[in-house]
Amino acid sequence: MSSPSHPLTIPKSESDAYQLEQEHVHKVYNEIAHNFSDTRYKPWPRIVDFLRSFPNGSLILDVGCGNGKYMNIRNDIMMIGCDRSEGLLKICRDRYFEVFLSDCMNIPVPTNMFDGAICIAVLHHISTEARRLLALKEIVRILKPGGHALVTVWAKEQEINNKKSTYITKNAKPCPIHTKNETTNELIIHTSRTAFQQSDCLVPWTKPTEKVLRYYHVFIKNELEHILNHISHVKIINSYNDDGNWCIIFMKIA
Repeated sequence: MSSPSHPLTIPKSESDAYQLEQEHVHKVYNEIAHNFSDTRYKPWPRIVDFLRSFPNGSLILDVGCGNGKYMNIRNDIMMIGCDRSEGLLKICRDRYFEVFLSDCMNIPVPTNMFDGAICIAVLHHISTEARRLLALKEIVRILKPGGHALVTVWAKEQEINNKKSTYITKNAKPCPIHTKNETTNELIIHTSRTAFQQSDCLVPWTKPTEKVLRYYHVFIKNELEHILNHISHVKIINSYNDDGNWCIIFMKIA
């Protein structure tokens, strides 16, 4: 595994956050783009339902579109995607999807442009609350008044009401759990298919020749709501847990 030479810590500055995300999000996803894409082919039903709720002719932005698995759910709406990974965008372009390169904290499109937006499994790769707030503000900005967005993030709670998530139940054998003090600033390497021991961690991805580490901030219950409450002109429509992911639907109000 390509472990960092020194223990990584939770960022304390904007430059630290940028460097962490550059090294353990953007660089990694470019390296694993094709391998990652091969594992991301089945759309989540509740996201499909959300996309099907829009009227014909709607304009929808997929923020952090990855390999574009939600881009062709419907042929009677206009889907545009953006992502930070050139490798994943190339896969989208090879599939003839309309996509562009963009950081989710600074999306180069006009204000009030889109009828809807989705942001699936993206915010948990952003390493500070201030930056996560910026990303959500951008999604609100690009929506038309009355537009709806669906945002999903990985949940720290992988067992709800005594029901374990698929992520945990896919573990073929029990793994030892090493409890770590949640107040530590050190980013621990998460043991795959086990319960999360702290919110900020590094999650391995296995390449053909080595393992690489991706940064994650896994969200606790109501954390998304807490951030959205700091943004004006937003009405939360619904929030729920979907198999180990916190999900929220909100509307931009005038």
